[in-house]
Amino acid sequence: MAVNADYHTAMFLLAFDTSMAACSVCVYDTGSGKVLAANFNPMDKGQAEALAPMVELTMQQAGIGFSQLHRVAVTTGPGTFTGIRIGLAFARGLGVSLAIPVIGINSLQAIAANEASRSYPIIVTSDARGGDIYIATFDAEGRELTPPAIVKRESIDQVLPAHCCLVMGSAGDAIVKGSPHIRSTSGDVPVAANFVHLAALLIPAGYPPEPLYLRPPDVKLPIVYNSVGIEAARLLAEIHGECFDHPWSETSFGELLANRAVAAIVASNQQVPVSFVLFRNAVDEAEILTICTRPALRKQGLAKALLQQMESQLKTAGIKSLFIEVAVSNLAALALYVACGFQTAGLRKNYYDRGNGMREDAHIMRKGLTA
Repeated sequence: MAVNADYHTAMFLLAFDTSMAACSVCVYDTGSGKVLAANFNPMDKGQAEALAPMVELTMQQAGIGFSQLHRVAVTTGPGTFTGIRIGLAFARGLGVSLAIPVIGINSLQAIAANEASRSYPIIVTSDARGGDIYIATFDAEGRELTPPAIVKRESIDQVLPAHCCLVMGSAGDAIVKGSPHIRSTSGDVPVAANFVHLAALLIPAGYPPEPLYLRPPDVKLPIVYNSVGIEAARLLAEIHGECFDHPWSETSFGELLANRAVAAIVASNQQVPVSFVLFRNAVDEAEILTICTRPALRKQGLAKALLQQMESQLKTAGIKSLFIEVAVSNLAALALYVACGFQTAGLRKNYYDRGNGMREDAHIMRKGLTA
């Protein structure tokens, strides 16, 4: 297996994938170029419950502790919305807790790594549903020729190479019919043990990888709002981890939700939690502790609708004033709150810790709630 020539010492890399119809994990030693342990389990759903135990098992089989890891690698998409967010949130959580870089690799390149024959260029296609297909092309060595794109199924012939290629991915059977291309049997979903050597060659970007959503998931009515308690601590930590560079832990959310003055409302779309607000009551005032929407679903009015839902609940409880602190540089959030009727009520100097000794002021914003 190829190993980065810049490596002077052995490094341990944990890689995993939940972006499509499987869950896979492996631990890789860059010094020897060997996979120390790997597990793969096909599944259409259930990756959220399967990933953590599979990671723990694979680490045990590899014979190393989490503190010995140097990097984490994860697939970023395209793929299922839920699967992508599960993998990225878990990877980001590990990266923060272990203080190590997180590397992203796109899912179609990960699938191309399944092919070991290296005899033909590669076309990777994956069913994107709704009559669409994800597609990317690679040379015989697996190097990307065209990045992931989304095309209509009826237009796929217009973007396929004319020369003979190996075809991989869940849409592969439909592609090879009546074409000069050859159907690969090397696997149609990412396998961590196969793509980890590619991830090992990538240089960390210095910031967490972003999801690769070629088609934003549609928000379809109705949006369902549910008040949640301490049992939702893991869910809130997962969503928070997608939205912030320094996310709160499951333990932190659990401790907050154990306080009777703290409450949370989760907004779900088609049974998938997409946004939440956490707030605290004190006499006739309330404070928003945090509010976030999954990155792929922003700018669709979810945060504003969630605030309205919360305000309605607070008014019923007799709350007269609602407060929130917002970083002075967070212009998008400031614009949202002003649009929702908040006004600046003060300034907290050096409120946010930005690391490396840097701190940032926060606006105190207030909104009066009238029945």
